[in-house]
Amino acid sequence: MKVITIGGGEISELETLDLDAFICSQTGKSNPKALFIPTASGDADGYCKTFQRIYGDRLGCEVDFLLATGPGFSHQQAVQKILDCDLVYVGGGNTQRMLAIWRDFRIVEALRQAGERGTVLSGLSAGAICWYEAGLSDSDRFTADSNWKLKRLDALGFLPGVFCPHLDKEQRHAPLLELVRTSGERAIACDNGAAIYWQDGVAQVLTSLPNAYAYIYTEQSGEVSVERFSAGQKLPL
Repeated sequence: MKVITIGGGEISELETLDLDAFICSQTGKSNPKALFIPTASGDADGYCKTFQRIYGDRLGCEVDFLLATGPGFSHQQAVQKILDCDLVYVGGGNTQRMLAIWRDFRIVEALRQAGERGTVLSGLSAGAICWYEAGLSDSDRFTADSNWKLKRLDALGFLPGVFCPHLDKEQRHAPLLELVRTSGERAIACDNGAAIYWQDGVAQVLTSLPNAYAYIYTEQSGEVSVERFSAGQKLPL
């Protein structure tokens, strides 16, 4: 299974373009079928147009969209789209709402099946968290008052560990440190412009911005160690 999980960056400003091109290259096709799943953003029209501009117009993909929040959407339609594409890209937004919708429409198994058949699975922020066992999520910011906090959120479990996006841009180090210290779980974090490329259980760091890194947080005897990794390095997982 090939999975590329991006920590953050503005796709519209080409901050992730090198990562986007790598995702396309991993399909082994010159004009891959790219399925954009923007559930976490509520299927935002502007987000879809940006994806078409980058993956379609610039990177040469045949783009399709899985819009799960509108009328007429069905399980059968979703499964057909997922199993027919060469790459899946999941957009950012409200991770908790996205996963609930996916479970309601029973499409998680289709995503797993696609990955096992060779479809490249990818995404940014919420679209990166979803592939792991869990993530450090800001989903409450979309529904709660100004006192919301980052929280651990169960995800799909295709990849091991807890994933944290936006480490450098959203001051997530302290809450991630506390989560790992209290739970004993291992966490993987990425700055904006950094990504983890998983293939057959091996994880490697990719970057598209200068000074972007990936990190591993590990708890032992109540203390948490943090290791930093640069582009090209493999994570000792």
